Amino acid sequence: MSENGSGEAQPREQIPAYRDTFVHFLFGTPGNEPFLLHFLNAVLESDGQLPTASVEVRNPFNPATFVTEKYSILDVKATDERGDIFAVEFQTSEQTAFAERMTYYGCRSFGSQMYQGTKYSSLQVVIAIAVTTFEMFRQLKSIHNSFRLTAKADASVVFTNKLQMHILEAAKEKIDRVSELPPALGAWVNFYFYSHLKSEAEMTALLQNQPIVQQAYGKHQQFNRDERMRAIDEAHQRFLNDQASELAEARDSGRDEGRDERNIEIARNMKLKGYSTNDIAELTGLSLVEIERLN
Repeated sequence: MSENGSGEAQPREQIPAYRDTFVHFLFGTPGNEPFLLHFLNAVLESDGQLPTASVEVRNPFNPATFVTEKYSILDVKATDERGDIFAVEFQTSEQTAFAERMTYYGCRSFGSQMYQGTKYSSLQVVIAIAVTTFEMFRQLKSIHNSFRLTAKADASVVFTNKLQMHILEAAKEKIDRVSELPPALGAWVNFYFYSHLKSEAEMTALLQNQPIVQQAYGKHQQFNRDERMRAIDEAHQRFLNDQASELAEARDSGRDEGRDERNIEIARNMKLKGYSTNDIAELTGLSLVEIERLN
């Protein structure tokens, strides 16, 4: 709580349910697997696929290291009992290259299954899911849109189902169409969109027929009351802002100064902080070979 000029206590701003700190906390904390399982099955149901029975998070939430986690990691990486791989990401800023980023991480997850002697037929399905707070496909009416590799001449002919992209647009332009989704997925979209905008009573009424999502909202309320979690979120946001400033500086340096010692130093720092080689090359103008040689 904070105080206004008259000394009256004012409610603090709620951390949204789509914030990466809370997403990691909700889906990555040991014991919280039922929330992730329910969310993934809601997406699968909406796409007409069979549900999965269990899920294992591959990047569990660690409060001690989360603040300075790599900027480019996925929010959730998980596998199920069938061996299928789920890559989940929440995106709050509209970026021109976001589709390419999502494709990169989806393909990277698919390719990471290959080891010497691995049979191509044994490769598992990769399901990449992005929840956006902006409208990504204005020409598509639904909140949930899924994509496959299909034939240009006839989109009903699928090249492979083993790489899937799912976009959930929890955006103001489409939120009024949430009732068109299956109830489970609709509840999750309402949760992500309204969690920090509506009162507890309103959220309870909105989610009343989906007990798992109601429980997730309870976790969200606990998270917002937890001073340690709020401090972690604030520190992480500062870290991300610093990274954004560094990226902007790298872009300006690449435009104005060319490939000089300044770019090399920026590239070295970015490499130490876990940026991908391709991202460093794009932002600094250095070649892949030059970046690989940096200490």
